[in-house]
Amino acid sequence: MALRTDLKQNMISEIKGNKNYISVEIELQYQPDLINLLRKANHYLGQRFYYKSKDHRLEMCGIGYVLEARYSHLEHDKIYEYWQSIKEQLEAKVYHDKKHHLKFFGGFQFSEHALTNEWKDYGMSHFVLPKYLITIEDGRCYLTYTEQSQKFNIEEINDILSKLDESKRTDIIEIPTMISNKDIQSEEWKALVDKVVQFMKDSVALQKVVLSRRRQIVFENEVNIEDALQRSLNINESSYLLLFESGKSQFISQTPEQLCQISNGILYTNAIAGTISRTDDETINEFLKDELLNDSKNQFEHRYVVDSIIHDIQSFTKHLEYDKKPTILTNKHLYHLYTKIQADLLSENVLEIVNQLHPTPALGGFPKAEAMRFIENEEFGTRGLYGAPLGYIDLEDNGEFIVSIRSMLVNENSATLYSGCGIVKDSNAESEFEETDLKFKPMLKALGVM
Repeated sequence: MALRTDLKQNMISEIKGNKNYISVEIELQYQPDLINLLRKANHYLGQRFYYKSKDHRLEMCGIGYVLEARYSHLEHDKIYEYWQSIKEQLEAKVYHDKKHHLKFFGGFQFSEHALTNEWKDYGMSHFVLPKYLITIEDGRCYLTYTEQSQKFNIEEINDILSKLDESKRTDIIEIPTMISNKDIQSEEWKALVDKVVQFMKDSVALQKVVLSRRRQIVFENEVNIEDALQRSLNINESSYLLLFESGKSQFISQTPEQLCQISNGILYTNAIAGTISRTDDETINEFLKDELLNDSKNQFEHRYVVDSIIHDIQSFTKHLEYDKKPTILTNKHLYHLYTKIQADLLSENVLEIVNQLHPTPALGGFPKAEAMRFIENEEFGTRGLYGAPLGYIDLEDNGEFIVSIRSMLVNENSATLYSGCGIVKDSNAESEFEETDLKFKPMLKALGVM
């Protein structure tokens, strides 16, 4: 497929080029396989992202970065101001009957805890503007081409169109050969659980803290990230799926948890906390769901999350609504307690809301400040993008951010997997270790080793 001559002429005649950036968008009459498109665009390795929403309404991939905004500190306001300045410098054209779909994609590290070497490819605050963005939304597909004005070349649209023509679904052919699969500091982690449990029994200063741990898997060859994405897509259709590349690093999250969505001044968020394993027997599953809904530890943990979110957003919102009792969120392997929350916003700055909400007690603890202090002082290693807010802002300052759990950091032939669990004063180290072990499963299956 090539750009129609009449459309090409329209672009040439309509684009003024008097701003620093130009972004044009066309609608495609077919839907390419976006993961296979990433395979075709491997010469952009290190400058790609992928995002699929949990409700399947949105799937997109970005190829090539026109610009990157990265800071060595958590700079929510600076990133937002940077995006506003880019929009002022942008000439945006659409050649269809819908809105322009350009996204500013990225996120923030979990905290300002000093980064360890494995996270060096990512800024503490890190957002990118894609050169090519392919968006499938509500059954329609769009190609967005963005470039600096002096580099803008309509023929580059034909280059990506030729790759889109070739991007039919490809079966996974690689079976990875694993060299090692080991937990990192597992005994030390259990001892840390015992330590925090005793601390909670002795003091009311900390009521819940989420402790994360890691597992490292090394392969004979480089990890095929497209295969990992495809396996994730095949395995679990009820989660978000995200890839964010920078340098030699590739971060994947297959998370059920949304931090927030903002659409036309309305905030949508939810509380997910409290987990139980799911089986293949539906009779047993009904019993497990009932057990989860009536389990005091899980209910206690879930209530913390709901109360914390409401406390964090009250000063930025009006007319707040939420369910008074949790329901069950079903994933392929797990059940979670779930509460929907909605509010009208007083602030237009989506990143201000992201900053307020992160981390929820489901990823940090309660009270928030004390839990974060404990994590930064006591936890082994650096979380980096694990549990961090990742997502996008569009041209209308609408956006969605996920909580990047069920995740891993890939660098060449090594994958570091992350999982965590909420610790309260009646927690048991062995059972919490088993829970985190269960949460490694999505990434183990994505890697093809399970």
